[in-house]
Amino acid sequence: MRQRQLGTALFRVSVWLLLAFVLLPVVVVVATSVSATPDVVFPPEQLSLRYYQAFFFEEAKWQAAFRNSAIVAAGTAVLATALGTAGAYGTWQLTAGRLRQAITTLLVLPLPTPLIVLALALSVYFARLGIRGSYLALIFGHTLVTVPFVFIVVRAVLTRVDWRTHEAARDLGATRWQAFREVVFPQIRAGVIAAAFVAAILSLHEFLIALFLSDLGTRTLPVLEWTALRNFVDPMVSVVSTLLIVAALALAIPVVAVFGVDRLARLL
Repeated sequence: MRQRQLGTALFRVSVWLLLAFVLLPVVVVVATSVSATPDVVFPPEQLSLRYYQAFFFEEAKWQAAFRNSAIVAAGTAVLATALGTAGAYGTWQLTAGRLRQAITTLLVLPLPTPLIVLALALSVYFARLGIRGSYLALIFGHTLVTVPFVFIVVRAVLTRVDWRTHEAARDLGATRWQAFREVVFPQIRAGVIAAAFVAAILSLHEFLIALFLSDLGTRTLPVLEWTALRNFVDPMVSVVSTLLIVAALALAIPVVAVFGVDRLARLL
């Protein structure tokens, strides 16, 4: 009995230590973002929101990067959700075989591929097409790395569908598109929306793809943050990091509400 209690206590202590190890950098970033001094000091000597005010009302380059990130994240969410949902539904309708396996492999192939390889390949390819540095290139690049996650989430949601209603709709003369739109989609709508939020979160934090595909006019927040870190570390970098954390948490709430933490951890 004592050994079991000791083991339980050690496990709980380990979990809390791990949680503290993960959250400590977040605490440092958030704390340094409200520093009144131009140097990054923890704990901050004086508290001030001057750098938040500068971000939203004074610093044009940060505002432009914020706008670029929002545009790319929104475009990525729409395109990745459409492609990932279509891929999940299409492979679900296929009978098990080589074709289904090949399409599934193709859709999740970006996951094991190193991002640096994808970023370099996309940079060369889009440069030849003449669209490197455009919003379109960034959205396409981010879509490539987020489609697998949308595909995985929607595939999981499809397991909840009552396929008898789909078969009934088909028997009554509905086309495949009509059956999907009127019968299947209403049952997976929440999951599809959650997948869109996942794509948006990943896009907001994507760095390597954006670094290779953006230019001065389309730099996203992570790229500009990296550029700033190379020159001088000031609380503005902490402000941007804090805002990205807040945005990710705000977008993650609907996802957690749909799946729950345990189910989402198994999926991703």
